[in-house]
Amino acid sequence: MTKRLTSCFVFFFALSVLYGQNSADPLPRLDGAVKDLAEAITGKIPAGENRKIILGQWSYRDSVPPLGRYWAAQLSEELANMPGRSFTLVSGGTADWTVSGVIIETPDTVRIYTRLLGSGDHAIEASFNSDFEFNEYIAGMLSEGGTSSSSVRRDTYESDTMENPVSVEITGTAGSFLNRTLHNESDEDFFLLTPDRDGVLTAETSGNDIDTFMQLYDAGSRNELAEDDDGGADTNALIRYEVHAGNRYIIKVRSYGGSGTGSYGFRARLTEPVRLDPDEYENDDESGSAKELSIGTPQYHTFTTAADVDWVTFRISRAGPYTILACGADSDELDTYIELYDEDLNSIDYDDDGGDNLDSFLSVRLQAGTYYLKVECFDDEPAQPYTVIVDEDKVK
Repeated sequence: MTKRLTSCFVFFFALSVLYGQNSADPLPRLDGAVKDLAEAITGKIPAGENRKIILGQWSYRDSVPPLGRYWAAQLSEELANMPGRSFTLVSGGTADWTVSGVIIETPDTVRIYTRLLGSGDHAIEASFNSDFEFNEYIAGMLSEGGTSSSSVRRDTYESDTMENPVSVEITGTAGSFLNRTLHNESDEDFFLLTPDRDGVLTAETSGNDIDTFMQLYDAGSRNELAEDDDGGADTNALIRYEVHAGNRYIIKVRSYGGSGTGSYGFRARLTEPVRLDPDEYENDDESGSAKELSIGTPQYHTFTTAADVDWVTFRISRAGPYTILACGADSDELDTYIELYDEDLNSIDYDDDGGDNLDSFLSVRLQAGTYYLKVECFDDEPAQPYTVIVDEDKVK
């Protein structure tokens, strides 16, 4: 009959409070923790009895990551070389005990649980834990594991949730981006924003890896306030929303349609609300009140609100290729939209972000005649005037 280590309770040992990770050389800390674990396991096995032990797996989210494989390999080496050991390590067949475990993650710590199990009835004879600071090296060793389809590393801010968002400083200028990853297709990242004054919040993503989708929530009520897909550069998201001092807001970022993984940047900035005066061409909100635009001569307009629409009309005297551009007068961060119509107001073509960044741009071949152009803004708070120009495309 197999002798039990204990018949009435489980031994539980915390091998350390926390193993810090030296950013330049993290593996010695892992190796030291494994050595402590091997000594603790050896100390729980009765001397003078040659028991057989088999090492199992250390799983993480239903797969075995590089950290689990490294832990098992190092523990096998330490146990095999333990002086005066009263057990034999076997790689298969029957054994008296199995040593295996599970890896658990918290926002700041990764805990590796190791259990000594009776191979017959799987009774837990002893349990140990080892804690490590969660950093980029540990995050990397938790990725690319087992059945996982993503090779993108978990970032050091995981696991953030709606209840536990990452607090982000709101800058007053276009500051640097906070680097994050969406490490699998169901990953969602959460950011907590608390403005210190009233203003217009601009939250945006950057990068080329993922088509990001962004949602803004009131942190207290959890009501959605705004959302965006491609309002930023390329397939990046951008939200502008008027916020109030002291209120707490949460931004959620995920891949569009849950179909992508990769790296992206996030930043948030706060600016004073801009109230633009009507331009000299108002009222031009309908085609019947469109103002004439001369070919090759820019006109300067303003969107007094996000719902403001401007119409211009122009005449082509010589058929050929032409370009049409609507862009922010101060920068390319005004999200303009243009639609071109013929004399009978039949739509010919349209564009949103065909120019630099958020500028709208068309390159079309036009016949002689009269045309209309409608210009709109997709920003919640238009913050600058814009320029519209129709010109001959002399390159073509």
